[in-house]
Amino acid sequence: MRTIAFACALLSLLILAGATIAGGLAYPGYDHLRQYISELGATGAETGPAVSLSFMVSGALLAAFWLMCAGLFPKSPLLLVGFGLSVLNGLGLFFSGVFRCDFRCSLESPSRAAMLHELLGGLGYLAGLVGVLVIGLAMRSRPAGRGLFNVALLCGVPAAMGLGLLQPAFEFYGAAQRVVELSLAVWTVAVALFVRRPAGAVG
Repeated sequence: MRTIAFACALLSLLILAGATIAGGLAYPGYDHLRQYISELGATGAETGPAVSLSFMVSGALLAAFWLMCAGLFPKSPLLLVGFGLSVLNGLGLFFSGVFRCDFRCSLESPSRAAMLHELLGGLGYLAGLVGVLVIGLAMRSRPAGRGLFNVALLCGVPAAMGLGLLQPAFEFYGAAQRVVELSLAVWTVAVALFVRRPAGAVG
């Protein structure tokens, strides 16, 4: 189970990173600093179908990873809340692929799918951020988990800052989104490495 969980986490991150990099290269004039990742999967974009599918696969693997973590970590109400929020982050990514934003993620007269994309994707980010902090706090009192608490702080602070700037009014909202994604990715890798420890070392 630990090996499967670890593989799900890494595959999820590799698929999302690959789709973002390859999609950006295939999208004429795409600017990672000034455009959302979702624009690569938008309706009307040449990269749309492939990138949206990548969102769904990556999100499903990420949700599966956090579900398995709930069974592999010590039983704690706070940890279960944190893992539940993290599952929602994975589902937010999954449904961002199911409900694609309009071309260039325009919010002028948005379609129903675009509105769901914004809502579910935004809630997924928020749940993921809170999940990082909740899991970190839950592991703080455990000798084996103090390192995770430190990583939670290192990842949670920039993720919160990036999330606050994730709006079109900020010129470099694309860069802000990459900060959020990178912070959550580093956190996921840290937990995945922690999961690979022997059962007794996790508690």
